[in-house]
Amino acid sequence: MKNRNVAPSIRHHLTWVVIMFAVTAGCVFFIVRAHLQQKTLPLKNVTIAIPTLPFTALAQIAQQQGFYLQEGLLVTPQVYPYGKPALQAVMDGSADFAVVAETPFTFAVLNGKKISIVATILTSSEAHAIVARKDRGIIKYDDLKGRSIGATLGTSGHFFMDAFLIAHGISIADVKVVDLKPEEMVDALANGTVDAISTWQPFLFYAQQKMGDRGVSFKDEDIHRLTFNIIATHDFIRHNPEQVAKVIRALVKAEEFAIRDPVAAQKIVADFCHLDREVLRQFWPAYSFQVTLDQSLLLALEDESQWAMANGLVKKRQMPNYLNFIYYDGMQSVKPERLMILR
Repeated sequence: MKNRNVAPSIRHHLTWVVIMFAVTAGCVFFIVRAHLQQKTLPLKNVTIAIPTLPFTALAQIAQQQGFYLQEGLLVTPQVYPYGKPALQAVMDGSADFAVVAETPFTFAVLNGKKISIVATILTSSEAHAIVARKDRGIIKYDDLKGRSIGATLGTSGHFFMDAFLIAHGISIADVKVVDLKPEEMVDALANGTVDAISTWQPFLFYAQQKMGDRGVSFKDEDIHRLTFNIIATHDFIRHNPEQVAKVIRALVKAEEFAIRDPVAAQKIVADFCHLDREVLRQFWPAYSFQVTLDQSLLLALEDESQWAMANGLVKKRQMPNYLNFIYYDGMQSVKPERLMILR
């Protein structure tokens, strides 16, 4: 009796094994096929103009870690020393996206350019400072009167300088502003071409290091909140909304990576910017790397427009409606909780 009962049991068991094998094989087949189909989808070519500055960290990480590729984008980075020429690359049509501070973006809009911010990827209230020559008698704020100050015109360093001077009771007319490229700042200060410079990292660090006891730094975290943003032209955004969303999604992955492994993130940025890792580590905590569109961005754009118009830096005299120069749909589709601009 026992033998007669065993055979049906074995047959029943084998039947279920065969069924489960078939189901598993079928699942594997469909997964592999879907994976292969995804792999064979053509990559979209995209060019991003990226300044070699720590502020653009998320764009650098997304490139190095392959997050753009994961989103189906073959990104060609165009490297620039700072944001203003990167922005120009987009306006000239040689790049699809650029990573740039809000100040050059503001000047471009005031000059009639049809561009939009699609995401902010960095904010910092400690990005700027003025470094001056103590050996020329500059000890306190008031000593900047009558002095020459190097700044890169049309940039956040320019805005910070003006805002700092005004906040401390010094008229812009009381100083001589010398237009310098960021990479010219340190030598111009050290050789005495200018009495002070207004700039950002890493040039602040190098200037402080080179001047040593002969230098003095002036900071004010309440003066200016720097943002670095991903921008593109209205025309590109209108014709490529999927690519905009994919770039934002890749940047969100880069943000998560930077939080998960800050040491690895700093190594990527140090290598890209040709910085000493220890130098970068010192000012890394001052930066907030988050993909967002925040109401404070809108306020900053309006404040800086008012400054540019009041000081005759642009011909335009009417405040633009910056709601028309921010693209919302990409953030809405990728990270809706980060879209915090009232419309």
